[in-house]
Amino acid sequence: MIIEILQADTQSIHKVVECFDLYRQFYGQESDRKACEAFLSERQASFESIVLYAQNKDGDVLGFTQLYPTFSSLSLRRDLILNDLYVHEKARGQGVAKKLLTAARDHGKKMNSKGLLLETDILNAKAQSLYESFGFERETDHYFYYLTI
Repeated sequence: MIIEILQADTQSIHKVVECFDLYRQFYGQESDRKACEAFLSERQASFESIVLYAQNKDGDVLGFTQLYPTFSSLSLRRDLILNDLYVHEKARGQGVAKKLLTAARDHGKKMNSKGLLLETDILNAKAQSLYESFGFERETDHYFYYLTI
């Protein structure tokens, strides 16, 4: 299967909406394609995220990843948060996730980013296995805290 990785922009972000909505449903959210499209469009228009998506030769979107730029004060460099990664059920097991991770890493290198940070559910063993096989290392010397506001 031929898989092409593209970076979405304001003109093409609509292609990712279905996968983004399925991703949110995977994590227990209600389907809301209109809100998904508005959210993604706002991120693109404000240059607040980088969306990379995989498509086949027919133009079907197979998956996506969304990166949020941030900075590391200690290293004085840019950092990227890999916030979302989703592969459509019909495309799983075909290397789509690895291609998206490779594109995310390459994009980070091009931006002179220090690295990619991600989090996943502690019960999501498949994702953990994928990330570790790609070279991500599980943090063991930091605690992450979250404040709901």
